Amino acid sequence: MTFLQTVTTAISQVGDFVTAATFDKSGLLTALNEVLGPIPRPDRPSKLEQRAQAAGMIGTIRRWQASPKSPPATEREIRTFFLPEELERFSDQTGLTDTATLKMVRKLLPLCVRLRAIHDPSLKPPPDPDEYMPAT
Repeated sequence: MTFLQTVTTAISQVGDFVTAATFDKSGLLTALNEVLGPIPRPDRPSKLEQRAQAAGMIGTIRRWQASPKSPPATEREIRTFFLPEELERFSDQTGLTDTATLKMVRKLLPLCVRLRAIHDPSLKPPPDPDEYMPAT
């Protein structure tokens, strides 16, 4: 790494820290949801699941959907799941360095997947018909 690259990286890291940008998750969650698409409907499959299937990560996605406290995604999982252009877009939208963006995406993707699952009607079990029958 050249001296200029080292100085640039150090300045960027200080900027991320000073602005507390790594604590602002709302912008990145919005960007993640834009890439993952709308919550699915019965007539429209989930873009998230299509992407996970193509990346060979459907098991990982299922674990994140089921667990309220998943560990962060690995860097490999993030780089498999998202295109480099999408990661760059996340960085541009948040104003964070690539390193800080990757760190936040690693933390937020499992949470985002979990929140989407909670609101996805296709992942909920069908209602029990006996539950709604009046007692006699």
